[in-house]
Amino acid sequence: MNPLRLVSAASPVAFTVLLASACTASAAGQDGADSKEEINTSGGVLMEEQACFDVRHYGLEMEVFPDKKAIEATLTMTADVVSASREIALHLHPNLEVRSVMAAKGDGDLALAQFKRVGGVIFIESGDFSATVGDSFRVAVEYGGTPHVASNPPWDGGFTWSKAGGKHWIATSCQGEGADLWWPCKDHPSDKPDSFDLSFTVPHGLEVATNGRRLGEEIRTSLSLNNGETTKTVTSKWRVTTPIANYGVALNIGPYVKLVDKMKSVAGDDIPIHFWVLPENEEKGWLFIEEIKDHLAHLESVCGPYPFRGDKYGVVETPHLGMEHQSIIAYGNKFRGDPNFDYDWLHHHELSHEWWANLVTAKDWADFWIHEGIGTYMQPLYLEAKFGREAYDKKMRIDLLRVLNRGPIAPTPPRTTDSIYFAQKGSDAPGIDIYMKGSWVCHSLRWLLGDETFFKVVRRWAYPDPALENTTDGSAVRFSTTDEIIAIAEKVSGRDLGWFFKVYVRSAPLPKLSHSTKDGVLSLDWSAPGDVVFPMPVEISVDGELRRIDMPGGKATVEVGTAKVKVDPGRRVLKDKG
Repeated sequence: MNPLRLVSAASPVAFTVLLASACTASAAGQDGADSKEEINTSGGVLMEEQACFDVRHYGLEMEVFPDKKAIEATLTMTADVVSASREIALHLHPNLEVRSVMAAKGDGDLALAQFKRVGGVIFIESGDFSATVGDSFRVAVEYGGTPHVASNPPWDGGFTWSKAGGKHWIATSCQGEGADLWWPCKDHPSDKPDSFDLSFTVPHGLEVATNGRRLGEEIRTSLSLNNGETTKTVTSKWRVTTPIANYGVALNIGPYVKLVDKMKSVAGDDIPIHFWVLPENEEKGWLFIEEIKDHLAHLESVCGPYPFRGDKYGVVETPHLGMEHQSIIAYGNKFRGDPNFDYDWLHHHELSHEWWANLVTAKDWADFWIHEGIGTYMQPLYLEAKFGREAYDKKMRIDLLRVLNRGPIAPTPPRTTDSIYFAQKGSDAPGIDIYMKGSWVCHSLRWLLGDETFFKVVRRWAYPDPALENTTDGSAVRFSTTDEIIAIAEKVSGRDLGWFFKVYVRSAPLPKLSHSTKDGVLSLDWSAPGDVVFPMPVEISVDGELRRIDMPGGKATVEVGTAKVKVDPGRRVLKDKG
């Protein structure tokens, strides 16, 4: 997700958990919905009625009515029962009305099921499909209405209804609130479907761009019995063959021109590149594809092969700034590049999430820094490779100004998106620190381990088993945690790094480095939160000569005589500014 909102936001953002008194509805009925302006959040403590099942597949069939800003859809979920429960639960925003719920055990015929709605949650009685441990079941929710409109996408998500050249231009975004803004789901980061089938029907003349690969299109013409007018629609069918996070699913509709290219992956096969642009930007789009290839080549060199080359690498112009939707990156930067560097920061940042969010996914939002911190660090690495170390150092200095230390960037789980992302006054939400401090954690780890070891660590963070680098079937996709990130770094480096991560990601305050010179001897002394021994080496400049000073026990002395001394002149280490 783009971090600019967090940099500039001054007022707290209110999030309301959707709760209401329960009322029972028949299988074909609908209870009253809560206020249609409430916004939910995602994650947190996993409900018992959702912990009891594991999603295997979603199928979404939706027709979009742009003139009415409305949708009608059916979501079918296939899941396995992992623990006994009288009910299962799916989330769906109260703006959308449930028309019916059907259920079946295994491959049996779907039949009407009993359900009730409590605010933004649909509770379905499991007795309707005999859900015992080890069984699989299907649930189909028919629903529709006017979905929540994004007030400030992508940060405040929902549907964006816009126009381009007088034609409808539509996009979804839902990272903060969850995919239940527009389709029923188990709204928790710990469960991805193994695959996803998507079918969208839109007015003829508009193009659909979404996740996975397109299977085909069907054009239909219908006659209205009321006025005799004909209506032409196009149904576009897509399939995602790899596990995908709920918020990574996206619908984009517009008068697009699709640009098609490809490039050779480091794995030896081709990466299909598809870029959906507005007609007036076709020429810019073709030029931009060359930068896309450059970004892909860099990230593959650092992180390993692009994970979803079996489907595509897709980019689509959107009426909002951007988002890391899997294999269909939302791009709304208007080809403006970066004010400080000659590259498109937005595209590179969102592309980095194909590894750090879509390939490696935090199992709980408490570990969201894995997405944003490691992803953000990919930008200075690109600038270093493209323009040299000076550009890298400049980017790190810019990002350091935004480090706030409001809370640990990897707090104790579970967390919701708002409690980790929006640093409200008086809260311990790390906010922008998951980006900037997370990036500086990577920067400091690089200094500690040295380049050769550090870049091996990054590669294994992405692909713990080198054999997975050759896969295109989704078997490389995994959930990760901060503990796993630490374990991989320790295994690859052969070093105990618990002290490093305990201070930098599990604590909010930064370590302090005291230094003084007396009688020609420089004394260096680290103090860290919780009295953790912090043996971080420090770089010093002695009359312009750079030296790396090891600090076992967090202390060191160096004979410098009358030389002019600077401590950490290159800002290699994240530390307290005081």
